[in-house]
Amino acid sequence: MTSTVAVLPADPTRRAAPTLVVVALGALAGLAWGAATSFLQTVLPAPVQGLANAVSPWLVVPFLVGVRSRTRGVAVLAGLLACVLQVVGYYVTADLRGFGVSVTSVAEWIVTGVVGGPVFGLAGHLWRTATGRLRGLGEALLVGVWATESVVGYGVRLGYVVDALVFGAVAVALLLTVGRRPGPLRATLRWLAVTLPAGAAGMLLLDPLLQIVG
Repeated sequence: MTSTVAVLPADPTRRAAPTLVVVALGALAGLAWGAATSFLQTVLPAPVQGLANAVSPWLVVPFLVGVRSRTRGVAVLAGLLACVLQVVGYYVTADLRGFGVSVTSVAEWIVTGVVGGPVFGLAGHLWRTATGRLRGLGEALLVGVWATESVVGYGVRLGYVVDALVFGAVAVALLLTVGRRPGPLRATLRWLAVTLPAGAAGMLLLDPLLQIVG
């Protein structure tokens, strides 16, 4: 008799946690990583110091929280909390360490978190649960944000070649790990054809948007 276990779909709740746990995890992880970023900015050596001064690393936190969420709604909420509280954790820590805090800068990063947190919380949830046409979208969003920050953020806008190579290397590593599982890789590549141009456009529009907010 041929076993059918291998072809059964994975249980979408297998990696999920209770809603209150996920929300608390998002809040605590956001505060912790925001505070850690303040310290990392002063200790990370070249060529990886850019990892503590960029959008992509902060979007990993809501993605991971979204992976543990039972529903898309919880993933969106937990991702939002994670990103916004990263801003709080970062600026509170910076202030306690004696660094100046700009209200405009806080407002700009809050706006970025309000947009990015829910999207990447949902991306994490989709990475674990998506089927059909949505399969590959979650991982493509994560790979795409690192790739666009590499090429557009550090390459085109700032001209920091070394930082661009570091972020590009992370994007490739994510593609070959997260992008292949639950897979298939071709699903991630298909969605990258959408997320990469969208990410590039968003990155190019980020400065004008933040200037309006500020």
